[in-house]
Amino acid sequence: MAKAAIEAALFASGRTISLKELADLSGLSLEQAEALAEELAGEYAARQSGLEIRRIGDGYSMQVRYALAGRIISFAPKEIAAPLIRTLAIIAYRQPIKQSHLVEIRGNKSYDHVRELEKRGLVSYEKCGHTKLLSTTRGFADYFGIVSDSPQDIRKALLRDRKLVGVTPMYESLALRLGLDYVVVNAYQPEAVDLERLKEIDLLVLAPGYRERVGKIYSGPMLEAGVRTPSQLKVSAERICLEAGAGDVEPLAAEIDSLLSRFRQRAAASRPVHPLTSMIEELAQDLHLKIEEGGLTAAPDSAEREAEIQVPVHQSYDMDILERIVQRCEKILNGAAASER
Repeated sequence: MAKAAIEAALFASGRTISLKELADLSGLSLEQAEALAEELAGEYAARQSGLEIRRIGDGYSMQVRYALAGRIISFAPKEIAAPLIRTLAIIAYRQPIKQSHLVEIRGNKSYDHVRELEKRGLVSYEKCGHTKLLSTTRGFADYFGIVSDSPQDIRKALLRDRKLVGVTPMYESLALRLGLDYVVVNAYQPEAVDLERLKEIDLLVLAPGYRERVGKIYSGPMLEAGVRTPSQLKVSAERICLEAGAGDVEPLAAEIDSLLSRFRQRAAASRPVHPLTSMIEELAQDLHLKIEEGGLTAAPDSAEREAEIQVPVHQSYDMDILERIVQRCEKILNGAAASER
């Protein structure tokens, strides 16, 4: 009766049932419940049933045999809801990922998602300061029919024919906006995990001027993405999507075009500026500000040069990449407009 109860529970549940739940259901010890579940799994395998019982994390699940899954997928219920799948995909691509970072990407709802994914045996964690460091489990690999549970092999299996893009931290928000399959890699001062990720990516997006330095440790395709001005960001986003063969640049491009239209209207009524660096000159030209030798002096706040307009350039990478550029545009436009009074 105990074995029949375990079989019935696995059939009816549509999810992974933990060993504790199976033990409580059958009235057996954890070891006895595990032995019966393994016995059932062997019986299903021996008769080559269309179903199989698999160990997933700390529990068991009854599911369609993997070899038949492609034929019957359209008849299957959606066992894992779409929001959970999206959260799980981010963990799988970016693992190990801090839960605090996951929350920045997916919002507070991801706390509930992680709890549910842990319960299903698909995600595990280690303590990392005040947050969790999330990774997929052996159970995740088993559930999706992936032979290896290494992060590299999981990413390859999920990507299949798509390219995996490596981005340095400055470009992560851009990769998110474009909807790319990506991992973050510090290619400038790489640690062991960065060197491993460099081996698996198909394209590396990095800041201009670092190609030669990074080329000493990475021999794959590189794309230097200029993002000093709104127009540079738009061009770089288009190039990244083209090189990656994926992503959607249109929403970002439309937002940049709208911003530039408004900024240039304001610039038409502003005082001339005198950029003290090439970066500020590029920004002023993109905004269509008048540039004159006797105009208001403008310089990056990091240049330690006296200037009437100090433009922020070393903002936190936690800030969205377009927001960083908008902040610079607002600073120079407000400075030029305010001086009219």
